[in-house]
Amino acid sequence: MEPVMYPDHTIGGYLRQYIGRFKEMLKNPVPIVVSIVLTILIAVAQTLLSVISAAGKGGNVSGILSLLLYANGGMYGGVLGVAGGMIGKMILLTFLNTFVLSLIMRQNPFASFGGGIKKGFGAFAFKRFYDPAAWLFGAGSALLVYCLCNFTQNRMNSLIGAYLAVMVIGSLGKKDSFLYGLLLHLFFGKYFADPRSMQTVTSLMGGSAAGYLAGSILSLTGLQTAFPAGVILLIPAILFYMIGLIVSYAKG
Repeated sequence: MEPVMYPDHTIGGYLRQYIGRFKEMLKNPVPIVVSIVLTILIAVAQTLLSVISAAGKGGNVSGILSLLLYANGGMYGGVLGVAGGMIGKMILLTFLNTFVLSLIMRQNPFASFGGGIKKGFGAFAFKRFYDPAAWLFGAGSALLVYCLCNFTQNRMNSLIGAYLAVMVIGSLGKKDSFLYGLLLHLFFGKYFADPRSMQTVTSLMGGSAAGYLAGSILSLTGLQTAFPAGVILLIPAILFYMIGLIVSYAKG
């Protein structure tokens, strides 16, 4: 794993770097128009499907579309359920916009997926106590985030976890991933990412991808155990982290 250089070692500078790239993209109106139209179409489809579902008149086709489009997100679970549903719908829009815009720009939307899977398996190359702690923390946290987006852990909203997993794996496979670089800055505050810090972030993201996917699988099989599973995984994560601190302190 080669070290990676980032030009600005502050979070603000890092975000400004990507805002600048976004402004450059705004100079081309085609992606913006496509993104706006797609967002409106998805919002309309989600609204219609949720109304049909609430009226109890949905058939197989509307059921499949509701599953794929996360149409019932935020309909259950009170205030937290609504908040989680809004986050989930933003995630779905990001996923679909990225997919469609890649096709319009004649790019393979899954080009980084193979590299992300390979890198994800590399997350198991634990060399320090911090590495399994990062993986377990990523998996446990992802399960809790999934529970927020699918508050009642029902089948109809379960694919949001799979979408999140695909997005994380894709980010792992990119050489200039926003999420990967942001985590490096947040956890290590460095403009120079050394192999050890990169391994920790890789473990964290690999664990989160596994956690999101596990959440979807649990709900699809009818098991509503994502929340306790997430809490249970966080306990050994904290223990591994504390042991790592003790070992590091003992070595001076």
